[in-house]
Amino acid sequence: MSAHRASRRIVVYGFLLVIALLVAITGTGLYRIQNLSEDLTEVIQARNGQIALMHTMRGVARERSILLQSMMITDDPFIRDELAIEMSAAAAHYIVAREELLTHDIPAGERRLLEQQHSQTQQTATAQNRIAEYLRDEEYAPAKELLFNIALPGQRRAMAMMDEFININRQKNLDSLNATDRAIKQTYKLMFLLGALGVLFSLIIAQIIHRRISNEITLRLEREAELRHNELRERTIRENIIDGLITLDASGRILTCNNACKTIFGYEHVNLLGKTVNILLPQVLGSEPNSDLSRHLKVWEKRLLGMGREVTGRRLNGESFPAEIDLSKVELDGETVYIVVIRDISEKKAAQQRLQQFNVELERRVEERTEELARTNDKLRHEILERVKVQHELTHLATHDTLTNLPNRSLFNEHLDIALHNAGRHQRTVALLFIDLDGFKSVNDTYGHEAGDRLLQEIGDRMQNCVRREDIVARMGGDEFAVLLGEQQAPTDASMVAHKLISCINKPVELNGQTCHVGASIGIAMFPHSADNTDDLLRLADNAMYTAKSAGKNSFHIHDTDKTVLLRQQDNGSS
Repeated sequence: MSAHRASRRIVVYGFLLVIALLVAITGTGLYRIQNLSEDLTEVIQARNGQIALMHTMRGVARERSILLQSMMITDDPFIRDELAIEMSAAAAHYIVAREELLTHDIPAGERRLLEQQHSQTQQTATAQNRIAEYLRDEEYAPAKELLFNIALPGQRRAMAMMDEFININRQKNLDSLNATDRAIKQTYKLMFLLGALGVLFSLIIAQIIHRRISNEITLRLEREAELRHNELRERTIRENIIDGLITLDASGRILTCNNACKTIFGYEHVNLLGKTVNILLPQVLGSEPNSDLSRHLKVWEKRLLGMGREVTGRRLNGESFPAEIDLSKVELDGETVYIVVIRDISEKKAAQQRLQQFNVELERRVEERTEELARTNDKLRHEILERVKVQHELTHLATHDTLTNLPNRSLFNEHLDIALHNAGRHQRTVALLFIDLDGFKSVNDTYGHEAGDRLLQEIGDRMQNCVRREDIVARMGGDEFAVLLGEQQAPTDASMVAHKLISCINKPVELNGQTCHVGASIGIAMFPHSADNTDDLLRLADNAMYTAKSAGKNSFHIHDTDKTVLLRQQDNGSS
């Protein structure tokens, strides 16, 4: 008996050692592969997040460019304002995406690339905002020049840096995939080598088992006794498990059932033996009185064998309940026997129903919350639009004359600075006309300030109709006006405009049933012929206007570029 135990101990320990070795090899390899995969997934997800954010920034930059080009082609100022608002919203989306991107762990080289791209994007955004201002002021020429010379090239450079950032991260993802693939292949090779060693070791164990197999013959009787003991133990377990266990013959009649069947169905054990399974499970076999039970059982076998199914059970008191059954087929002594495991799932179904009701209530609450958030968003959107409208109105009041709605002196000086800067860069000529109304004081004193205000409004409208849309008419104060003419070829061009303005202003004006007449004295200074800066150009145009007024009014005078004449005019002005 001791030799038998020693043989069994050697066999068991040998197999346990082989199994432990193979499990250790497989587990270590799989653990390493899992770690490599998880690390790769984390790295790629992080980089893909950076790539997605950069795609968002790139899409916003492209959207701003498209909106700006849409502003170039539209003539409707309201649509242009809406497009400008959308550009501001797009800029906010860009800032959000960039701030989120900067929270990522980005190497120093890529972070420098992001800083360069952001610097270029800021320069481009500044140019785009200036273009939008030009377009709102209907200055198409400088807007077009700034768009094609500054904004679009800057946009292309910024987007090229974005594409470079995306390509760098994609290449890093590819490198990480290749490195992980190589590591996994090496792990598989090591697992294969160690597995081969394990198989070799198992062959040695098998040889030992073969040598000792003869000793097992003498232990057959003991094993048979052990089998009988196991059978008794299994029967005890079967009788005490909580699931119902029924065995059927080929015709569907009950051969055996455990104690759980009494708990589930209410029948005594002896009352079920020999009955068809339909008494417990009406849906399993056909319910016809002369039904061929074998035929139905074969159909049932094809549909249920090896898989669970939900059916309706029937208790002794006639109550129906939901049940789940598993069917398996065995051969005992040449006879086919079906084993049916039955579970009462009434509580499970009730829990599912409660969960379903909870989900319905949860969905209802989510819908209510979503509607509430939508109403809040609409309210916030309306408040933002109102604030933007008020801001635009305040800006307009700060830069325009409240009486004539023309640009005031501050805004006109700003436009003059920009026009002189652009003209200097592109070697173009700009004309400045300074206008003072002749006879306005007499009208104002005779008919009152209200009539004088109406006269100024009428004169302002006339002057705007006499010049091009890109030219700027401003009220400088009192009865003084100024006109900025861009891209003048010669002083004669400005003279033609001055003649036209005098003709328009000289036309009669109806005030309170009375016909009034006013004239205009116009002084003209040319850039760069007269002066090369804003202050001197305004001063010389004002001097030229006084020269025209001294010469008899209702006329114009162009500043002479001759040094001697300029000095004489300055002396006269001082005297």
